[in-house]
Amino acid sequence: LHVELSMANLSLHVTTPLLRSKKLSDKLGCSVWLKMENMQNSGSFKARGIGNLCRSALEQGCTKLVSSSGGNAGLAATYCARQLGLPITVVVPSSTPDSIVGKLRSEGAQVEVCGKVWDEANERAIQLSSDSETHLIHPFDHPKIWEGHSTLVDEVKEQLGGAKPGLVVLSVG
Repeated sequence: LHVELSMANLSLHVTTPLLRSKKLSDKLGCSVWLKMENMQNSGSFKARGIGNLCRSALEQGCTKLVSSSGGNAGLAATYCARQLGLPITVVVPSSTPDSIVGKLRSEGAQVEVCGKVWDEANERAIQLSSDSETHLIHPFDHPKIWEGHSTLVDEVKEQLGGAKPGLVVLSVG
């Protein structure tokens, strides 16, 4: 119980800088701000949502995690699992580059290659998470993930001093 409580307070994402791009601002004639989510420990904004889901899984008593992403979500899940002291299996399709498989393993994930496409890997991940101790960390489709990603908006609002941006442009994979 003591470990779970201390883990519940551990931040799985960092507050990232919001930087004004002079070049883009000058070119477009308005202030353009860039949220530097590449500075997350896992390399992308995915740590926010995936971290929120992993923490929730731990609070529900899970002892193992399974994910089905060889991309940013898999890297975020692996990072978060390690921070929370949970083992993780990441199931990836055979099309996943060896460099990604190697990075997942070096970060502490057990990697299983299954199928040719993500849908097949995801089906295997669902099978592996069928027991009561294992939680599936979906790469994108879960309310806890969306809730965690929303912290980015809260940060931008605070960093802009409450000023409302005229437009928000997102680039997601």
